[in-house]
Amino acid sequence: MRTIYFLLFYLLFYLLFAQASIAQSPKVNHTYSIRGIVTDAHHDHFLVGASILVLTGDSERSNIHMGAGKDRGAITDGSGRFQLYQMSMGTKIKISYLGYESQIVVVNSPEEMIQVRLTPISTSLSEVTVTAFESDRKLMDIPAAIGYLGSRDLERFAIVSPHQAFSTLPGVKVHTTTIGRYQVKIRGGSMGTIGHGDNYKSYWNGIPITTSNGFNPLAYFDMGNVGNVSVIRGPSGSIYGAGINGVMLFESKEPTEGETSLQTDGLYGSYHTYRYNLEFASATDKGDIRLQYSQVHTDGYRQEAASDNEFISVSGNIRASEKGKVTFLAQYVDRFYGIPGNLNAGQVLENRKQPGNSPDFDNGLTTLSLMVGAAHDYRWNERWQNITSFSYLASEGTFLIGTPFFSLADETLVTSFSMRTATSYNFKTLGNRNGRWVIGGELTRGINQVNDFTDGFNSPIYSSRRSTDRVFLGFSQVEVDLPLDFTLMAGASFNNYFLGFREYLADDIPAFSKYVNDISPRLAITKKMGENIVLHGNISKGFTPPPRGAIDNTGRNINADLQSTTGLNQEIGIRGNLFDSRFHFDLITYRLNERNVILPKVMGNMGGIDLIRNENAGAINRLGIELTSAYDFRHLTGRNFSQAKLWTSYTYMHHVFDTYHSLQTAENEESIEISYSGKVIPGIHPHTLVKGADLAMRNGFYINATYSNYTGIYLNNENTDKDTAYAVLDFRSGIRRPLGSRFKGEIYAGINNALDERYTAVHNLNAFLGSYFDPAPGRNYYGGFSLKYFLLP
Repeated sequence: MRTIYFLLFYLLFYLLFAQASIAQSPKVNHTYSIRGIVTDAHHDHFLVGASILVLTGDSERSNIHMGAGKDRGAITDGSGRFQLYQMSMGTKIKISYLGYESQIVVVNSPEEMIQVRLTPISTSLSEVTVTAFESDRKLMDIPAAIGYLGSRDLERFAIVSPHQAFSTLPGVKVHTTTIGRYQVKIRGGSMGTIGHGDNYKSYWNGIPITTSNGFNPLAYFDMGNVGNVSVIRGPSGSIYGAGINGVMLFESKEPTEGETSLQTDGLYGSYHTYRYNLEFASATDKGDIRLQYSQVHTDGYRQEAASDNEFISVSGNIRASEKGKVTFLAQYVDRFYGIPGNLNAGQVLENRKQPGNSPDFDNGLTTLSLMVGAAHDYRWNERWQNITSFSYLASEGTFLIGTPFFSLADETLVTSFSMRTATSYNFKTLGNRNGRWVIGGELTRGINQVNDFTDGFNSPIYSSRRSTDRVFLGFSQVEVDLPLDFTLMAGASFNNYFLGFREYLADDIPAFSKYVNDISPRLAITKKMGENIVLHGNISKGFTPPPRGAIDNTGRNINADLQSTTGLNQEIGIRGNLFDSRFHFDLITYRLNERNVILPKVMGNMGGIDLIRNENAGAINRLGIELTSAYDFRHLTGRNFSQAKLWTSYTYMHHVFDTYHSLQTAENEESIEISYSGKVIPGIHPHTLVKGADLAMRNGFYINATYSNYTGIYLNNENTDKDTAYAVLDFRSGIRRPLGSRFKGEIYAGINNALDERYTAVHNLNAFLGSYFDPAPGRNYYGGFSLKYFLLP
């Protein structure tokens, strides 16, 4: 580890020296013309109509021309470009665009194409641009259910875990009881052989990071490294392939062009929770880089719930030319989290902090992982563009759970490689309307090696198995602007999934292979109702291939005939801005019909023990409503407030088994058929209401309050056991402000679960002997600081 630290700080020193040398370059005085291009800092799309002003001292010159014979005043054209004539050495130009932070650039090189990247300052629907479906569009105009979280949204809570911020989005809930152990449910998650699974896909800076077996490394990222995240809810197979529930698109934090800085952060809270962070960031017009080291630890609310996480990461962009950009990402993670085990209702009343697993064992999961990735974005011209990316993940870990009756122990080695390419062509249709065609493919291949031990890691290995997963996705999509302010998006993907399995020690478990092919179409449309209201709808098909654990049931009752679970999704929504863009709303309704759902089915009974086999045994109907709204009342507060907002997120979910039949053992040990058809899916909150208030003053003081209310849920398929409703109130307050010309600081404090609500954070559904509950922490506190030092400018 010392070697890593040495290399890290050596690189920092080298970058500082190089940056300082650039800043001290001599200037030459003469007159020349300059050309430039203005783009969005997050997604590099052109900003049309940006204002360009030349500054002389503290005043603004007005003799700016786009070219000979043009009127005074310069704005960027349809390609985000501008040109200025008769500029002198050291001229300062100010670039402004509505909804973006203005930027001042000093021009020193003649005839050089200047690229200016402006950073968005608002998250309103009319101004946020997201990269989804291989198209940079305003969130307002995308025909899909998309939630957006910026860095300020993530920082409304303690930055040690994503569960609070992500759960403010409608239709999204992240369950956790300790740092690093996350269960993500988008629209309720997926009902499957191991209960509810995540079943979504994820990308980081456009780079695919979901492994071939469907694992999403959310816990492998420090949330302080996330600049923003967009969550697509519902199937989106026309571009992203497998995933009935949705897609997460992460973007890294990026430094502001022209700045070089060092930053340190610290947080301490209840249960000996702490986070320490050190980072270096630098950006020029040729690229940017961000290096980060962080540690996150907690002793945990419950016994055996401790967690230790260490992150080292580097990310950035290289702009080698006007046409090309390379994005890169690399990170090393060393993590451990404990698994205290679930309790039954009596144990919760007796002592909610007690472990359900035996404290004589070191219960939990340890992981060492390395991930690298890169993406190349190249624009041949205004019509053609290609983005090609790859990622590689290598991870090794151990898993141990022990009880007085049995123990489970295994060692795992996972490698996964992904590559994705997408080529887009911009064209004009009748009436000079815009069109865009995208075609591409994605390949992911992974190997998973698992060794199981009979009784702890000192005992013999009884099973050594190896599975190979390969997923190929080929996709195409057309997006066309139509008359009467309609926009049509149509696409489809072909998906080929392969799974190979081999057991090396147990002769009675045969090797097998499985091929599955699926086609996923998507048709979507938007209709603008004036400048501020957009109607949209889509019909899409999603699918989830059968996981290895369902086919072989951990090496028992192999069923290689399993098929993919498929879902037909229908959505309609309306979003917009009213009252001079002070009120924003986004309303979605959906219906998702899932068929061939893989569920555990009791096939019989032997000696009082149920014989369980995974089958395409059921069908599920999902109905839902998702609403977000926000009102900006800064106009009522005077000039002292830079932010004053009230917002609401509401989710309604009615998810039921359409068909699901199994067997049940009677008192005489005979098997009788039972039906769960019409039963509510366990683990689903019918109603979720999250309300928040955000206030920020111009002197830097801010306060955030969040109130989350969840109705009760069923805990088993029979709907005989139920957990009660609960509500959680969270606060965070602090002050951010410059400290002289070189420093920027922040101090803050927060309260989680201020009402000291007693509730369960994670449920073990259909649990044996009623051990459903993993209790959440009561009232707890945290506080922290951040200090940033600007080396340049």
